[in-house]
Amino acid sequence: MNQIKLSKMEIRNFKGIKEFTLNIGNYDGSIYGDNGVGKTTLNDAFLWVLFGKDSANRADFAVKPQGKDGNDVHYLETDVTLGLSINGQARTFRKMLTEKWTKRRGAETEEFTGHETSHWVDLVPVKKKEFLEAISSIINETVFKLLTNPFFFCTQALFKWEDRRKILMEICGDVTDAEVIAAEESLAKLTAILSGKTIDNHKKIIAEKMKRLNHDIDEVPVKINELSRTLLGEEVDYTLVEQTKAHLENRLKHIEEGMADANKIASRYQLKQQETFKLTTAMDARRKVLDDNSMAGLNRAMEEKAKLAGTKYSLTTETATLKRKLATELEEAESVQARLGELRKEWKEEYAKNFTEPDQANFVCPTCEQPLPDEKRQEKIDKMLSNFEANKARTLQSNKRNGKELAERSKLLNSTLEETALLIKGKETELWQAAARITELDEEIENQRASTFSANYAADPEYAELKIKHQALMDELNRPIKDLSADLLEEKKGINAELQTINKTLALRDIRTTTAARIDELKAEERTLSSQRSELEKEQFLIEKFMKSKVDMLEENINSRFKLVKWKMLKININGGLEELCEAMVEGISFNSNLNHAARVNAGLDIINVLAEHYGISAPIFIDFRESVSKIIDTGSQIINLIKSEPDKVLRVEVA
Repeated sequence: MNQIKLSKMEIRNFKGIKEFTLNIGNYDGSIYGDNGVGKTTLNDAFLWVLFGKDSANRADFAVKPQGKDGNDVHYLETDVTLGLSINGQARTFRKMLTEKWTKRRGAETEEFTGHETSHWVDLVPVKKKEFLEAISSIINETVFKLLTNPFFFCTQALFKWEDRRKILMEICGDVTDAEVIAAEESLAKLTAILSGKTIDNHKKIIAEKMKRLNHDIDEVPVKINELSRTLLGEEVDYTLVEQTKAHLENRLKHIEEGMADANKIASRYQLKQQETFKLTTAMDARRKVLDDNSMAGLNRAMEEKAKLAGTKYSLTTETATLKRKLATELEEAESVQARLGELRKEWKEEYAKNFTEPDQANFVCPTCEQPLPDEKRQEKIDKMLSNFEANKARTLQSNKRNGKELAERSKLLNSTLEETALLIKGKETELWQAAARITELDEEIENQRASTFSANYAADPEYAELKIKHQALMDELNRPIKDLSADLLEEKKGINAELQTINKTLALRDIRTTTAARIDELKAEERTLSSQRSELEKEQFLIEKFMKSKVDMLEENINSRFKLVKWKMLKININGGLEELCEAMVEGISFNSNLNHAARVNAGLDIINVLAEHYGISAPIFIDFRESVSKIIDTGSQIINLIKSEPDKVLRVEVA
């Protein structure tokens, strides 16, 4: 078996310990001290170096020393060094926490900006990753805590019962379902029931089916009660109801026949009314034609006058527009003629200009300011003459070109002026003609109004014939007719109301019959569901019996490995159901309930002994409150006792 032992631990500025060295040389040791002097801190320091957690498995605990105000004391190094023996080989693991202080640009003092952690393995500085790899190569963190803390394995907050059960199964071996079924004859039916499924899966299937069945069974009485309430009420003589219905339907048939005859009379009356309306419409149309004919001359004259009034307005508007256009064109033509006169004058003035030769005395050299030679003077004069003639030619040419363009524009304007004048003259002629015709029409309208009179409808043969036919129909319509349709309709409404009540009564009979049949169906369904639930309950009973048998076999197997601890793997609930668990018991008392501290320590050591054998490794076991335990069971692991001693105001160490 691999052995890990603590030989030495050096502590500086860790929690409440300023400086302390624990030197027990791989032997068992006992540390004495009053409350608050740092016994548990030794265990915290040991675990902090290895795994960064304290004895309560917390990673965020306060590592640095703290002042009376509860705040960290700064400018200290928290440093812990472990001297371990791994199978007789000395190994050293060191961890140091230092503060980082930074002076920012422009600041007068340094500012605390965080922490830095350093690591050493066998005095060699290493990175955190290498440090953790070195520790994990020796032992897994969880396994180490299981082997060094007597309370870790059984404390639910630190280690879940499911994980506890899993490890026990790894140590002692599981019992197969087939072995359990084979061990008890009454469980033989489970093989066919499971049909290849696991017990856990079949439990889930049964639970789901039972939930659904219970829901359905609970709903059946509710449905039956609701349906039964609809059957309450007085008994009805449905034979008498049907006879009454037949009588009413027969009477309704006679009423509808009488109403049909009345409808025929009404239809004929309606047809005559429609014909009368058509004749009235035809007479109105004929009167309009006769009125229009008598007013034809007057209407024609008024329509012509209205059209001419519109024409006159349009001609007046167009003439005004043309006159404004003519004025604009005249103004432009006068402007063009004025500009042509200016160009002619400019051309004559430019044409009359002659070159004047400059005074030769002014021709001097620009460099030496001496008179130029004769040949140079003549050359300059020739150049000036050439420039003069070229400028004069360009000016005359530009004048000529502008004059030509203006002459063409003048010609175009003169042509446009003539066209506009002709258009104005034509519009004025049309305007005069329209005004003259309106005057004639005014006179004609006055004459027409004086001679027009109303049309003589009676003298018109077509109108007279229409009036005779219309009068004949009106005479027929005015004859009195006895109308029974209203009385028949009222009687029909009464019979229909009675039939509606009777039909509701008969429909209720059908509903009662259907409801009674549905109640019988629900009762049969309830019996079927209860039978199905009974079968599932039988399967549940078999599974629970199987689980108890399996747990008994497991407990017997597991408990054989332990001296003090007995494991409870199954609990029977108040409702009779079974609940899986994994609870350590000592003489029938649960580890986590009423078991005293000494028994809990020894139970934890018993568990550590089995785990150490399983994992093939032992490690130092810290036992806190050791003063409460008079005697501990034998163990192959190194024991470090933490003992409360009021006289010891500083830590005192005894080595076995």
